[in-house]
Amino acid sequence: MAHSVQRIPDREIVIDGKPNLYFGGTAYLGLQNHTPFKELYLNNVTKYGMHYGASRNSNIALDIYRATERHLANWAGSESCLTMSSGYLAAQLVVHHLLEKGHSVIAAPHAHTALLINGVKTASDMDELVQFISEEIARNQQIPVILFDTIDFSGQQFPNFEGLRQLPLNKVILVGDDSHGIGIVGDNGNGCYSMLKALQSAKLLVCCSLGKALGIQAGAVFGDHEDIKLLESTSFYGGASPASPAFMATLLEAKDLFSERLETLKNNYRLFKSQLKNPSFFDHIDGHPTFEFQNDEVASALNKDGFVFTNFNYPDENGPRVSRLVLSAYHKKEDIQKLVAIVNTLTD
Repeated sequence: MAHSVQRIPDREIVIDGKPNLYFGGTAYLGLQNHTPFKELYLNNVTKYGMHYGASRNSNIALDIYRATERHLANWAGSESCLTMSSGYLAAQLVVHHLLEKGHSVIAAPHAHTALLINGVKTASDMDELVQFISEEIARNQQIPVILFDTIDFSGQQFPNFEGLRQLPLNKVILVGDDSHGIGIVGDNGNGCYSMLKALQSAKLLVCCSLGKALGIQAGAVFGDHEDIKLLESTSFYGGASPASPAFMATLLEAKDLFSERLETLKNNYRLFKSQLKNPSFFDHIDGHPTFEFQNDEVASALNKDGFVFTNFNYPDENGPRVSRLVLSAYHKKEDIQKLVAIVNTLTD
C-alpha cells in the first residue's frame, strides 16, 4: 500500500497522523534533511544559482564541473570522470554509446532498468550470461559488453564479484552501475571502481547515481581518459543540460561531512548485526546496510509496530514484492535497538 506524505522521509515519518520509524529508501547517509548539508547546499545556491542550462560543450564552461569531476575520479580511483544531471542519464549515455559503436551488449541478471534499452540482450541467470558471452567471443566481432549492478542484492557481485569471475574478463567490457555502492562501500565510501579494476577486464566503465548515499541530484561515469573523452564527444552528452552547479560545489565541499556520516552509518550497521539473533532470516550482503526478506506476516507485524520500510513490487507491478530494511546515518542508537528487538521477537 502506497502512502502519501507531506515531506521527504527522514528517520521518522508521519502517516495518518501517526509517527513511524522509517527504515526504507536509499538515503544511506541520511543527508536529505541533515542541517549542515542543507546549509552547505543553500550557500552554494546563493553563489551559483539554481540551474545552469547550457551544454557542457558550450564555449562558456563553469570551472566547478571539472574541479568536482577531478575530485570524484581521484576518490573513486579512475583516470577520469564525467557528470550528468542524473544517474539514469549517465547509464543511458554509456549504453547508447556502446551500442552505436557496434558492440554486443548483454545485461547480467538483476541489472538496473537504467541500463536496459532496445538492443540489450538480458541473461536470465549467470549460466546463460556465460553462454551468451562465449558465443559472442567465438564470432570474433567487437568485444562484448556486460552490464551489471555492483550491488545487485543477490550476493553474486559485491563484495567478491563471484558472478563476474566466471567470465573471460580480459575479453569483455564491464559496465557496472554503482548507485547502491558509491558513498558507502570501499575505502571511505569510494565505491566499487577500484575493486572492479583489479579484475583486469578489457575495459571498465562504472556509472552511478549520486543521489542515494550522497544526496546529490546528479549522475557520474568513471573510466579511463580515452573512454570518458569519447563519451563527452557524443550528442547525447552535449545535448543534455548538466547537473546543478550548486550540487557540484556541494559534492566537492562535503568530503568531511560524507566521512562523518559514513562512520555513523557503520556504527548503526555494526549495532544491528551484533544484536540480530537470526541473521539467516534475511538476504544480506556483508558490508551493505540493507536486509531483505520475503515474509508477509513479518512485514505486516513490523508495520503494526510502527515501522515503515521498503515494501513494494519492483521494478513494476509484475515484479516480486520486495521487503527491505534499510539502515541510515539518520537513525539514532535507540532506533536501531528498537528495530532489532522487534525483529528478534518476530523471527525467533
